[in-house]
Order: sequence, then C-alpha cells, then structure tokens
Amino acid sequence: ARTTLNYNERDLLPAWDELIKAAPACKQSDGFQYDLVDVTRQVMANYALPVQRKLVEAYRKKDLKSFKMQSQHFIALIDDMDKLLATRKDFMLGPWVNDARKWGTNPQEKALYEMNAKDLITLWGDSKNPLHEYACRQWSGLLTDFYKPRWTLFFARAEQSLIQKTTFNLNKFNDEISEWEWKWVNRRKDYPLDTIGKPTEIAIAMHQKYRKLMAQAHQ
Repeated sequence: ARTTLNYNERDLLPAWDELIKAAPACKQSDGFQYDLVDVTRQVMANYALPVQRKLVEAYRKKDLKSFKMQSQHFIALIDDMDKLLATRKDFMLGPWVNDARKWGTNPQEKALYEMNAKDLITLWGDSKNPLHEYACRQWSGLLTDFYKPRWTLFFARAEQSLIQKTTFNLNKFNDEISEWEWKWVNRRKDYPLDTIGKPTEIAIAMHQKYRKLMAQAHQ
C-alpha cells in the first residue's frame, strides 16, 4: 500500500490543536464531538506513516532492537486509536455487525448478513480478491480484532527473518494472512454496542501523548 498522503501531514495538526482548545467550551455538542474524534483519528493514522517508515529503515539496516521498538510503538498506536474510536458509535464495528444480523429471519440468514457486513469493510470479496482493502474502515473493534492481529503477525514474521538472517518470504506471508482474513470474515462474533469513555477526554489524552511526537516526526 502507499505510505504517502496527497497533502502534507503537518497541515492538519493546527486544526487538531484548535479543536482541542475548543473542547472545554464545545464538549456538549454532538457535532463537535464527532469532528474532534474524526480529526484525532486522522492525525493518528497519519502518524502511523512515519512510524512505518522507521520500521522499514530498521529492517533494511537489520537493526533488530529498533525494529522491535518501532513495532511496539505501532501496535500501541493501534490500541490508542481503538480506544478513541470506542467513544463514538459512528466509529464502532459492533453496531455495523449487529444491524446486519437484524435483517436475517433465521440463523443462516443472520450469519450470511454478518459475513457480508464484515466482508464489505475488509476483503470486498473472497480471500484472493484484488479489491482487498477497497472499503477499509478505521473503527473500534476492527482495529483491535482485524488490523492489529495482522500487523502483529507481520512483525513477528519480519522479526523472525532478522533473527534467523533469512529473506522475508512475502508470498508465504500473504497466503498465511489471506487464510486468516477469510476465517475472520466468516467467524461469528459479537462486538461491543455501547461506547466507552468520553470523546473529549480521550482526544485530549491522545493530544498530550502524541502531539510532540508528531511534530518531531514531521520535521
């Protein structure tokens, strides 16, 4: 996938700063909460790009210590994004899957609709579909249950190749992850339907944790 944006990552940071400043006065507004979470989500997603580039650099230099450190940082970022997005139903996997199941009139239909709902936002077809990731979403539940395990496995395989001083077998990994993804799409699972935490408080916490790191990464 591309690891560049169509705009300068730094350009969105001042808008995030202003939303954070306005949070005490506007925190009761539902529309403001949505915008605050959405912009916070985007700047955090943008920050994943320089972290990913550091991972690539560490791997190419065969720097195992740096690779492990950046891997842990990347996984922590996924967890923090999931925590942020869990504060708004607009950004949760649970309601999406639950609403799809409601349309079914029997267990078989419910399972089919759940599968289709999960497939639409991930594979967009079968396990080998070339439109893979076409309609991807950054949603709570999806980050920790779909994307995080994929990245964790990728990092584990890459780290193994560094330790063993072997070439990373990307084709083998792609086959392995495709099988896992297809099982995920077809697996029956309930996800949280209720929000956790307050949007403004979590967004402010993310700003305090990541804002300086983002500024350093974008220098």
